[in-house]
Formats: sequence, structure tokens, C-alpha cells
Amino acid sequence: MDRGFEEQLNQFILNKAIIPKSLGLWERYFKKMCLAWQEIRPEIHVQHIIFSADNGISVDGLIGYNYEITRKQSQNMIDGKSAVANYCIFNHIPYEVVDVGIACPKGIGIDRKVSQGTKNILHGAAMSGEEFDLAYQAGYNRVVYYAESGVNLFSFGEMGVGNTTTSAAVLSGLTKLDPRITVGPGSGPDDEAYMNQKREFVRTALAHHKGYLNTPKDVISRVGGFDIAAITGAMVACTDLHIPFVIDGYITAVAMACATQMNGEAPLYGIPSHYSREVGMAAALAYANIRLDEVPIHGQMALGEGTGAVLMVQLLKTAHFAFMNIGTMVELLEK
Repeated sequence: MDRGFEEQLNQFILNKAIIPKSLGLWERYFKKMCLAWQEIRPEIHVQHIIFSADNGISVDGLIGYNYEITRKQSQNMIDGKSAVANYCIFNHIPYEVVDVGIACPKGIGIDRKVSQGTKNILHGAAMSGEEFDLAYQAGYNRVVYYAESGVNLFSFGEMGVGNTTTSAAVLSGLTKLDPRITVGPGSGPDDEAYMNQKREFVRTALAHHKGYLNTPKDVISRVGGFDIAAITGAMVACTDLHIPFVIDGYITAVAMACATQMNGEAPLYGIPSHYSREVGMAAALAYANIRLDEVPIHGQMALGEGTGAVLMVQLLKTAHFAFMNIGTMVELLEK
């Protein structure tokens, strides 16, 4: 980071006709965006990307709803009939659905299908190293594509039945945390019997892959999903290209933890949006150096799709517009 620019930015903010730091997190995140860009840009150009994929554990009927929901809901997003689609439409935020592994022959949305879902992680690796690379690169390349057209802020969402389970397995594999800390109900019932079943599933899967969970690529390849791999790639691309990005809920927070281990500068570019009700959210964010008091929205959401991230984008656009247009103290005193 250019210290000279940071001083210039601090002075720009200090000159505004507001009490210093009175806008709290909105000042912090306006500053974070500018530091990522290394300039005070006059406008925000945003793109929301939803990565969709199925998981072997759902295709085999082990956990979660019918896996065909992934295909149907992904198409529902494209048709403008899902929650995140309406959040984006109302707030004039462009969005797309990227199919990196939906369990159907035909590609849905932007077709970057690696395979028709991952494999069952109780029997073997979710994906091969080559498949991980394809999913990771699909996410990376979507960011590069939009960056070349002037997008300077990204937000990410996901769709995939069973992906809170794979995310918990990835986070436990990455951090060695017990599944009691990483496993939440997801879309299932919030009762102890179900939670114990889900925790035991993650423990069994991690034990099956013991000794092979050494790097983020290893962990995602063994027990993760194509959506997590793609989001991780997208976040690393943002870091490499110096573009800020907005994290959504649990699955994207786990991807953020992976991206942080792959590129230690990722926390300089990642901006949290909401605090998911999934129990592993705190651990995932902490691994990416994000504190609870740095998360603006506490809405008890757990939908996915990037709904929280899109709300945060609109708040960031509001804060950016304000800082660009608030008068200076000099102008105020001259009135």
C-alpha cells in the first residue's frame, strides 16, 4: 500500500463537513475501497456473481434437500424469481449465475461446468486436483473478465444443496477446529439430533481424508465443493488485481478463509456484509482476520445466494456517494 496515498485519503476524509469517524464502519469501508484501488474513484461499478454446483453428499441422498433444487433455483435466479435476483434488480446491481458443477447435462447460466456435481466425500475425494483447478480458474477468470470492462467492486454468492456441510468440512479441515464449532443446521432442522448427525458426518469424512488435508487446495479437493473452489479463485483474483470484494454468508466466509491462506493480502480487499446464523461463521471470519464488530448486518440470515452481500453493496454505494459529495468544512464555514 502507498503510504503517501493513504495520507492523502485521510486528509480528504478529514476535510469533510462531518465529525471525524462519526460514520463508523462506513468511513472505514469507504477508506478500504479507496486503499484497494489506490485512488479515490468517482464511481462504483459492481458485479454480483453466484457460483452454483451440486455436492456428492446430496446427489447420493445423504444430506440436504433433493439435489435437483440446485438446478431449479439457479434457473429461478436467472429468471429473476429468487431473493437475490430481486435484491439485485431493485438495487440496479448486475448479476450472473455461473454453473461450475450443477448435476445436469445442460449448463445453466454461464456454463463453466467442471462435472455434474462432486463425488461422495465419504468414499473418496470430492474432486481431482485437475477439477479443482478448473473450478478455481473459472472463478478467477470471471473476475478478470469483468475487471477488464471496468468493474471495481465484486460481491459473491453461491447455490448448492448440501454446501453448508462441505463448508464445515473445509473449515474444520483447514483450521483443525472440532465440527461442534463449524457445523450448523444449514437448511435442515435446528435440533440436536440432526446436528449430531451432521457433525458425525463431517468427523467421518475428515477421518477418511486424514493426512491429505495440508493446503487449501487439498482441503477443498478432498471435502469441499466446486462452488467453494470457484469463489476462492474469484477472491484471489480480486486480491491480485487490487479490487475490493464483498463476502456474503458462511460458504463465502469459508472461501475467504481459504483465499487468505492462499494469498495473505486477501483481508486487505475482503469486506464482510452480514453475520450468518450458521455457527461456524465467527470462526471462518476470524481466520480471515475479521472481527464480529466489523460486520455491519446482523439479520439472522442463512439463505445464501449473496443476499447479504448485495445489501452491503448498496450500503457501500451509499457511503461512497456521500463521501464524494459531502461538502468540506471550509465550504461550511464560508456560508
